Amino acid sequence: MMMPARNDVLETSRRGFLAGGAAALLVSGTAVAQGRSGKPTPLNAWLRIAPDDVVTLMLAQSEMGQGISTTLPLALADELGADWSRIRFEWADFDPAYRHPQYEWMFTGNSESSSTFYPIMRVMGAAARDVLTQAAATRLSVDMTSLTVENGRIRHDGSGRMLTFGEVAADAAKLPVPKSPVLKSRSALRLIGKPQARVDVPSKVDGTAVFGIDVKVPGMLVAAIRRAPSQGGTLTHYDAAAIKAQRGVLGVVEIPSGLAVVAEHYWTAKRALDAAVLVFAPGPIKDYSTATQRAEHAALLETGSFDSKAKIGDANAALDAASKVHDAVFEIPAQAHATMEPMNCTAHVTPDRCELWIPTQGVEITHAVAKQVTGLRDDQIIMHRTLLGGGFGRRLLADFARIAMLVSKAAGRPVKVIWSREEDLRYDAYRPPMTHAIRASLRGDGMPDAMEHRVVSPSHMLYIFPRGAIKAEGDWSRPILPPSAYDGMAVEGLTATPYAVPHYSVEQHRVETPLSVSVWRTTGHGPNNFALESFIDELAHAAGKDPLAYRLALAAGDPRAVAVLNAVAEMSGWSHAPPAGRSRGLALAKAFNGYIAQVAELSATNKDIKVHQVWSAADIGEILDPGIAASNFEGGVVWGLSGLRTEVTFVGGEIEQTNFDSFDPLHLWETPEIETRFIESGAKPGGAGELGPVPTHAAVCNAIFAATGERIRALPISRSGYRLV
Repeated sequence: MMMPARNDVLETSRRGFLAGGAAALLVSGTAVAQGRSGKPTPLNAWLRIAPDDVVTLMLAQSEMGQGISTTLPLALADELGADWSRIRFEWADFDPAYRHPQYEWMFTGNSESSSTFYPIMRVMGAAARDVLTQAAATRLSVDMTSLTVENGRIRHDGSGRMLTFGEVAADAAKLPVPKSPVLKSRSALRLIGKPQARVDVPSKVDGTAVFGIDVKVPGMLVAAIRRAPSQGGTLTHYDAAAIKAQRGVLGVVEIPSGLAVVAEHYWTAKRALDAAVLVFAPGPIKDYSTATQRAEHAALLETGSFDSKAKIGDANAALDAASKVHDAVFEIPAQAHATMEPMNCTAHVTPDRCELWIPTQGVEITHAVAKQVTGLRDDQIIMHRTLLGGGFGRRLLADFARIAMLVSKAAGRPVKVIWSREEDLRYDAYRPPMTHAIRASLRGDGMPDAMEHRVVSPSHMLYIFPRGAIKAEGDWSRPILPPSAYDGMAVEGLTATPYAVPHYSVEQHRVETPLSVSVWRTTGHGPNNFALESFIDELAHAAGKDPLAYRLALAAGDPRAVAVLNAVAEMSGWSHAPPAGRSRGLALAKAFNGYIAQVAELSATNKDIKVHQVWSAADIGEILDPGIAASNFEGGVVWGLSGLRTEVTFVGGEIEQTNFDSFDPLHLWETPEIETRFIESGAKPGGAGELGPVPTHAAVCNAIFAATGERIRALPISRSGYRLV
């Protein structure tokens, strides 16, 4: 996710998390869970140590399956020298202290939880270890250098005397925080880099884990909602008395574009809504259709004005002078997030307090919307985060929280609002559709001399980025940045590729769309990689060269790219022919501060495509937990495969896919064998959650070409008559 960035992230981390001396370190009296006796001592806004030696981390990042509730506490524990069994975490409420130091807002996404907060955990752990050791040295009347910290204990090497973290935490609070704490060497770390049992798994297995949809609050009611068939439509008529007369219905509340029915139970409210006659007027997208969008994009490729996003040499001049030019157009559809847990939020709004129980990625956005809906101060808004049953970027927005607050405010009681699957798909903020036109000139050896890559795409970010004034109606699905604002997501993965092309240009025409659009897992990298890597494969074929050898030659100046290509070739047996009836395809990606090469092996029976195996070789730098990283890649491949057959299409402003019968992601029994290998390059941690699916579309489509001789240039593959089975 490309947003205005700062280069002083680590230094900002040091200032933000270590500044303030004793006042920042140990301010007793925080209302948290008690230890054996007394209260836990906060070492800063993030860290508390209880008398029973339990260390509690306030976790800024949300857990949506990526394992961050294990890996970040793990990093802290390892650097601190804590007993891993005594580490706990709590979800942090909104506070500027917990903001992402690069973007300066509090959110979870873009595969940056580990890469950003891992160094923060290390620095914070080292600083805390330092002051705890100083306090112990004073208590024992020994030199700090004679003390060893391990498993939450500080031991004097000469005498064997020992103190625990809980015994010296209060004294440590009175000491100045070291400005540049010394981190442990990599060899001294005993937890990081080794597989650990995930802390969130036991509760998910035994059913005690709390997702948003599981929340129960005393006095809580439940609401179902129904809105206009097209986004932005208006409710013009309904019979409130008839709805309230239905058994179990406690009330109705008008919401933007529709109606909420409130009852003791969701099914009661849902049945009442299903039986109600609601009349809607169409909204501003009533004339929108996928067919017209595709035609508009095609026309803009010919007539639109394009802004330069990257330029090396003079691609236009080289292409005009070339005798051999290869070109292609690629189309990527709008996509829904379709999280397994539909949008939901529990809200309790009173005149002097707003309390939310919410599965959210966008803590700060939600907090801002809560202030706007309620008119309350920051300290009157309390957010209880839950586990997320899928995020994928959808839960960055706060539209589902807004509706819950409006309903609770009207009902005067806590209300949990649950969206049906139909509402979830109809009122998603979709990945925007994109169209790419690429052309390249080839030298005599078949390698590209020049390449021009043009992208027609709406902005991914202008609809959610929380800067500038919130519009009066507070609709976070509408633009809140000026139209001139730079949104690099539409071209990310294109402006800096592993490939060396003498003349190279990337241009974008940003087209406006009436749809609510947002980020989607892989952000711009996924759709852009499909176009780029499909095209590179076409160039290799045009040159009569092996796709692997072609990429190795193009990426020869990028050692990390070469390493993952060679590794995946070895894993997949690329140098040997695939088994009879099978074909392979290859794709390479540089994204999320990492690299991945992927090979898909499939068979084609008529137009039925069966993917049998996917191999991924990835370099994501230092890995906090290899098991968790691998699971992210495995899930990512499944996500990528699903995107080969799903899309959302519109006719007359209304979505045509309304449930999983028409929006059909990959099923468990359709999942191929997935193998992942990590390359240790010594680089800083990169992103694991979104890198895995980035090359999947291209790898599979290149394999389809190898099997059938037909190129897939438009997704989903059903547009070319194929079916993923």
